[in-house]
Amino acid sequence: MKAYPECIPCLIKQGLNAAKKLSLPQEKLYEVAQAGVKYLASFERFDKSPAYYAYYIQKFVKELTNTPDPFKEIKKISNQKALELYPILKKEYLEKAPDRLKAALKLSAIGNILDFAILSEEEAYKKIEENLKKEFTVDDYPTFRKDLEKARKVLILGDNAGEIVFDKFLVEELLKEGKEVVYVVKGDPILNDATYEDAEEVSMTSLCKVITNGNDRVGTDLEHASPEFLEAFKSADLIISKGQANFESLSGYKGKTIYFLLTAKCPPVVKETGAQKVGDLIFKKNL
Repeated sequence: MKAYPECIPCLIKQGLNAAKKLSLPQEKLYEVAQAGVKYLASFERFDKSPAYYAYYIQKFVKELTNTPDPFKEIKKISNQKALELYPILKKEYLEKAPDRLKAALKLSAIGNILDFAILSEEEAYKKIEENLKKEFTVDDYPTFRKDLEKARKVLILGDNAGEIVFDKFLVEELLKEGKEVVYVVKGDPILNDATYEDAEEVSMTSLCKVITNGNDRVGTDLEHASPEFLEAFKSADLIISKGQANFESLSGYKGKTIYFLLTAKCPPVVKETGAQKVGDLIFKKNL
């Protein structure tokens, strides 16, 4: 997916939001905004994914604030709050669902839209209940079922902290179906993306094999990935890609069977996925 014009102000806003998490003075926020504007203004055309440009904006934030992980505390709070919801959702929704795998996919997608750090448990549960009433607007589940029958090894490209807890539902159901599951996190901190530390914190490492992609790029950048990740990517029979940044960076990739699992958070992604509106749940095959 290539960047749209409306991605440009969004990228600047994303950088400012990251800097604001650190309660910085206004002068430092100007520095972050100016660095982002100067960087984006250097391009005559935008022929790469929004995730590509987002990485450099976030890199400026880390350098200008001298903070390698601006979201560190927020990620811990997100994981803790999501873990509190996990047993409730498992008992009240997943275990009562007629199709547990599809229910797990829906919970995983819903986890992609929740800002666990700012929502109370009550607010988060209410938002989850609202979204559980939705169906996938783009729904390739029947095709996924057929592809899964033939698959032995499933690779899941994780997204955010907090959200990683909701991915546990999906991992557990895939394991019950006899699949070998490998879960991927970031090699180093970027935004609120899950790292190996988060995977350990939420016990994902006790469920399945967890590896890093070897870098801190936004989304999945195969050119900068580690040999371990590239081997896992190559050997996977089926890939589940979580979140918008992974969709942005891999939506044009045709070399593997990839299912994108996310919530549409902006009009460009709505258009690219074939969804109807922002907030739609999406489960889309790339081929």
